[in-house]
Amino acid sequence: MSIRTGMVRPKKRIANFISYAIVVVLGALTLSVLFQSYQISSRLMSQEVKRTSGQTANLIQSLFNFRLASVQIHQDSSAQSQSLIEALESKNPVNVDQYFVSVDQLELSNTPDIRFITTMQGLAWDDGNAQFYGMEKKQLDNIIRKVAFNSNWHLLSSPSQLDKTYLLVRRSPLINQKTGEVAGFLYVGIVLNNNYALVETMRDGSNSQNLVLTVGKKVITSTLNGNEPYREADVIKSGLSDTLYNRNMVTRAPLEVEGVPTYLTVYSVQNNQNALRLRDNYYFWMIFALVAMVIVAGITRWWLQRRIESEIDGLMTYTHQVADKGSKNPFPGSTIYEFDHFGRTLEHTFMRLAEQEKQFEDLFNFTASPTILWWPDGQLIKMNPSARKQFIRQYDDETLLFSQLEQQLLPNISEAAKGFVIKSVNTELGGKMFRWNLSPIEVDDKIESIIAQGHDVTSITEAEKQSRIARKEAEESARLRADFLAKMSHELRTPLNGILGVSQLLKRTVTDQEQIEQVNVLCTSGEHLLAVLNDILDFSRLEQGKFRIQKNEFRLSEMPGALTRIYQPLCNEKGLNLNVQSNFNESVMVYGDQVRINQILFNLLNNAIKFTHHGEIGVELELVKNSSTSRIKVVVTDTGIGIREADLRIIFDPFMQAESTTTREYGGSGLGLAIVKSLVDMLGGTIDVHSQPGQGTQFTFEIPLEVLANQASVSPNISADVQYSLFDETLTVLLVEDNHTNAFIARAFCKKYGLNVDWVTDGLQAIEKVQTNHYDLILMDNQLPYLGGIDATIKIKQELKLDVPVYACTADGMESTRDAFMNAGASYVLVKPIKEASLHKALTHFKQQHNMAK
Repeated sequence: MSIRTGMVRPKKRIANFISYAIVVVLGALTLSVLFQSYQISSRLMSQEVKRTSGQTANLIQSLFNFRLASVQIHQDSSAQSQSLIEALESKNPVNVDQYFVSVDQLELSNTPDIRFITTMQGLAWDDGNAQFYGMEKKQLDNIIRKVAFNSNWHLLSSPSQLDKTYLLVRRSPLINQKTGEVAGFLYVGIVLNNNYALVETMRDGSNSQNLVLTVGKKVITSTLNGNEPYREADVIKSGLSDTLYNRNMVTRAPLEVEGVPTYLTVYSVQNNQNALRLRDNYYFWMIFALVAMVIVAGITRWWLQRRIESEIDGLMTYTHQVADKGSKNPFPGSTIYEFDHFGRTLEHTFMRLAEQEKQFEDLFNFTASPTILWWPDGQLIKMNPSARKQFIRQYDDETLLFSQLEQQLLPNISEAAKGFVIKSVNTELGGKMFRWNLSPIEVDDKIESIIAQGHDVTSITEAEKQSRIARKEAEESARLRADFLAKMSHELRTPLNGILGVSQLLKRTVTDQEQIEQVNVLCTSGEHLLAVLNDILDFSRLEQGKFRIQKNEFRLSEMPGALTRIYQPLCNEKGLNLNVQSNFNESVMVYGDQVRINQILFNLLNNAIKFTHHGEIGVELELVKNSSTSRIKVVVTDTGIGIREADLRIIFDPFMQAESTTTREYGGSGLGLAIVKSLVDMLGGTIDVHSQPGQGTQFTFEIPLEVLANQASVSPNISADVQYSLFDETLTVLLVEDNHTNAFIARAFCKKYGLNVDWVTDGLQAIEKVQTNHYDLILMDNQLPYLGGIDATIKIKQELKLDVPVYACTADGMESTRDAFMNAGASYVLVKPIKEASLHKALTHFKQQHNMAK
């Protein structure tokens, strides 16, 4: 048994975890209750404090209003006194002084700070207190102007000798009761600066410790005597911040005069001991709850340790007995359900582990595959009987097979020791081949051993070897077949070139009707033989994967006209109607392989005409568009002999036709539909066929196309008629051709275009000619004696650096031959047998690309 060498974390008892859980749950519940209660109480206290503050502010306002009302009543009473009017009319200030002295003695508390009387002539009397407060006489004139319109209280500020004085001033008219006239106006004023009597009266009436009267943040009156633990600025700051749990609570009360807000503010300082005591009480109970939880945790841990630890010890004792000593005694049980269930589960698990160990041991010992267990350093641990039978006591050249196996597997064991799974390691021992899979065995994230399991794959290896040989032979056979087809193509096209060339020349010279029919038969037979040859070569290229898809832009609207021009004469000869319909727009351009689509169409139409004796051939061309893709859909129908349902499954197979008599009656290679199916698949399309014997056949194929932007201009159709007057001057052409028949045909065709032809039979002669003569064009055959056409082209274009155009004329129609000629420097490739149309196309290309450049 391996022992982990890593750091071992300290272990905790389950009783601790349970007690922790209980304490956490109880603590969370207790704290949440205390916190909620504290929040509720805090809100209630806050509301109560705000209510108290509001009451204090209202009380201060009421006391302030009472003071103003008392002075106002005293003023109005004096203003209605006939004695004051008589004293004023006596124009003796002493009489007025005596009146107010007598009045003030009766109500000294309601005496205003400033008193003066005005008449229509101006200031008639003043008590002289204005000068006491530092105000000059002209300041009284300013006060008179400010309060000259009504009898309300006016809050005014007046400059003084010491500081700005704030005062409340009111005017009351003096009415003569006898005459009813206004004798003057009595002005009274209350100075707010240092008005201790006023603020002390409001302090005592509002049950406050101290009051501070301010204008904005400026203190004008205060009851603080300097012995308090706070200053006036502290009171104002606390009043603005609305602090709840400070030692003293400050209430801010903005004052109003006769219901009109002013810039006077009174800050009231009150004791806040009740709120502080309630807060301290909550703190105490929270601390008490925490201490209680700690005590509960201790008691819970002690109780759990006593009650549960004995059960756990019994469970652990059973576990160690089974794990260390392999005891098979049943679990004795537990009085606690959870531990009893856990013990029964362990008992069941140990039983299953024992069974699995036995099964593994049996599998290791009795498996037919050799299995070996290694240490990570490559030392042997153990091997099963199959491995001992294979490698122990078995020798090869007097060397123990196990020693050879160990040497071969040691590098792979080292790789597996790094954590990699190694598969398919082959070892050859004693004439047998074994294939091994090596896997690391990890325990506690550490690789403890490597298990290697082998299989005797001697027969499988031999079969793989034979399969490789067979595949190589098949590839060689395919290559030889391709070479054979290329050579046969050249050998067949050479006489075909002569047959078709002479037949085309004869068609323009014979006049006898019988000879014309004979020449037509000759042409038709040659064309049929060429079509069979082309089918065989196309199918060969498809089999080898050398058939290329070359996409380009083309106009779909040209397709119906081309089909009509090519196949209308053929249908006319057999008395068939040709019906070509399409929905193509003249301006639509598409991107696809036009050549292969035409090849599919031509093969299907050739079959339709071949197997139809009366009726009609129908072609429906449709461009189908949707939001994501576009495709061309083509339906080719005929009224021919039809195909039996049983034969529909094989018509796309190579060299297969519906009936054995078809080949004898109609001819053909049997490759046309196989090529069609392969081309449709290569273009990503689908093809279907429906047919009834005696009624006709319908082929439907769809091929995806990319629709390009519409083109407004329409390119003119090129006339199919051959025009021989291509060149304005006589051109000199070097014809390199080893076959006399082919040379005769090519020279005859060239004469029709007014070309001067110089003929040589091999590549070396061609090299000599171009070095000593000037030629406008070289027609180069491929397979030549002494020096082939491709090598001769390389010599002319790359070594001699001549700019004369080289047009290849080869009977080898393979794509590789064409590419080789183009890479060598050729400008065009003609495939034999050469026809008038193909030669005309090549000479037109020459005129456009080379002759016009001169």
